[in-house]
Amino acid sequence: MRVLLLADGRSVHTVRYQRELKRQGVEIILASLERGETVDVQLKKKSVSNSLNYFFVNREISELVRKTDPDLVNPHFASGYGFSTAVSRAGKNRPVILHCLGSDILVSPKKSVAHKRKVIFALSKASHILVDSNFLAGKVSELYKSANIDVIPWGVEQEILDLYDSKAKTETAIAEPLKVLVPRPHNPVYNNLFIIEALKELINEGRLSLFFPNWGDDRDKFKAEVSRLCPNGGVEYYDFKPRDEYISFLGQFDIYLSAAYSDSSPASLIEAMAAGLYPVAADIPGVREWLDGSNGVLYPPNDRGALADVFKKAMARPDDLAGILSANHERVKATAVISDNIKKTIEIMERLISGERR
Repeated sequence: MRVLLLADGRSVHTVRYQRELKRQGVEIILASLERGETVDVQLKKKSVSNSLNYFFVNREISELVRKTDPDLVNPHFASGYGFSTAVSRAGKNRPVILHCLGSDILVSPKKSVAHKRKVIFALSKASHILVDSNFLAGKVSELYKSANIDVIPWGVEQEILDLYDSKAKTETAIAEPLKVLVPRPHNPVYNNLFIIEALKELINEGRLSLFFPNWGDDRDKFKAEVSRLCPNGGVEYYDFKPRDEYISFLGQFDIYLSAAYSDSSPASLIEAMAAGLYPVAADIPGVREWLDGSNGVLYPPNDRGALADVFKKAMARPDDLAGILSANHERVKATAVISDNIKKTIEIMERLISGERR
């Protein structure tokens, strides 16, 4: 089976998906406007506008389909490569599986009528749609009722599951200073500055040590505010890491924290649960599919006092911490292992290629 994958070549999730498909015997051709080490075909940017590039690239995609003759085309991100594929008419003679990733469905359609029409057009031209949460599936159906949808989380590698045992979390208490991982880039939707504003007192007291990515649109502004609010340190930054290094890095932490305004089924949350980190996240719909308040903490979005209280309680050790971490690990192990979930994806691809429909 030969698949033309159209996705962001910079994304760690693209690379993980590409590699696992290859490992399971699929011939993958990754084409991308974005540069990445595993990109097979570098698509040409003709504008400084991403929106225009996704339109202009449609002819190049048509030609690529003609030259490579894939059995199936697999664009990721409805308002990006999903739209490009729809305009290119790549699905005229072969199936198209569209991966919706979250903001393409939750954010893009709200920007303007034109953005919404682009997303609906992409959905309408897909043979099948894959999403990572029931919440996102519902939002897709609201936009385009005739969509054929399956819910398949991204999933974690075995190496992340192995972290749980190596950390021996069931035998140790959370100790101060708590090591907290906030693995979301400094973009407005992830609301990272709110975290600093809520936890600055605990950080300045030396009771928390927070780690953030060293990238994102608002990184410089964020760093300036951290220097002002937390002059004694306690906030660190990490550069992008190869996947194996990131997995090892993940094992160092006690708590996972997210303040995102919008999310589907956060891959970083699932990874943290698999690895044995105690999860804390803003209470938004996509997160609730994995976190319900009994297996970690959901706090009201943008409530500084509530988030500070969460960490004060965590320092006293949550009730049945070992049981919570174990249950989270087992849940991910049962439902969100990448090798299992890619196998399910391949089965859908094979069914579509053979012409079978539900």
